[in-house]
Amino acid sequence: MTNKLFEGGNVFKTADSALTQRIATKDVHPTIQFIEKITGLTFDEEDWLGTTGKKNDPDGAFEKNSSGDLDLNTDANKVSKEELISKLKAYLQSQGVPEENWMNQGRKKTDGYIHNAGDQVHFRTPIDGDDRNGYVQTDFMFTSNPDFQRGAKRGGTEQYGGTDRAILLSSVARGRGLKFSPKFGLVDPAQGDVVVADTWDKIAELLLGKGATEKDTHTVETMIAYLKNDPNYEELIAPWKETMEKAGKQVPEQAQESLADKHLRRIKQLSGVGTSHTVMASNGIRMNK
Repeated sequence: MTNKLFEGGNVFKTADSALTQRIATKDVHPTIQFIEKITGLTFDEEDWLGTTGKKNDPDGAFEKNSSGDLDLNTDANKVSKEELISKLKAYLQSQGVPEENWMNQGRKKTDGYIHNAGDQVHFRTPIDGDDRNGYVQTDFMFTSNPDFQRGAKRGGTEQYGGTDRAILLSSVARGRGLKFSPKFGLVDPAQGDVVVADTWDKIAELLLGKGATEKDTHTVETMIAYLKNDPNYEELIAPWKETMEKAGKQVPEQAQESLADKHLRRIKQLSGVGTSHTVMASNGIRMNK
């Protein structure tokens, strides 16, 4: 057995090895169908969070065509953690798994099949519903606002992953005097972390600027493209940029702008130049603003 099979979730393990493995992209859908069958729940593709089931690389490498675990957006308005755990226990009982082996128990027992932790329930899931294929860790991620969580747990691109995107969201939020909570949305620390936005269209406009929509928040690249016209661009992305540079990732630079144009733009912002004004850019071209 090669090591790459055991680079998945790490909740289920013995003292010597992990009990779950990565899952090939082709096996994700049938495995989720098996989960739906034993739980009675439905997980549409939009509820496969992060990179779950999305990795398809033409080079054929397993690591680039597999997921470490299955992250599923689970609506707490439709099922409680207790109800889900009962369904999973019923399945284990039907398979003849002894009751003492059903649940993990902190650090005392980690080789069970169900792990109850915070807002999540983890399940050691047989791939394609057949334990002869090995097990993958399924993370049922509970939320009372599934629409928000779908956006909060987005995967990334080849250049910038989902974690990089989350760091950028937090960086821009701080620059706007707010905080980004992956659980609640945009909160205002000056008001005791009261939620000021928990829909992505509103979050987009507050973070990226007027006219921005949910689509503009999908990736690091789309956010950077929108923010580049913001006069505070460098300040807004500074914490994110520092983190990326420490990680050895190339950071997109702001489009070149002459000093004269920069001063002109700043003067216009401060003076509130209207649409009827004509200004002269540094390249000598007259522009109506």
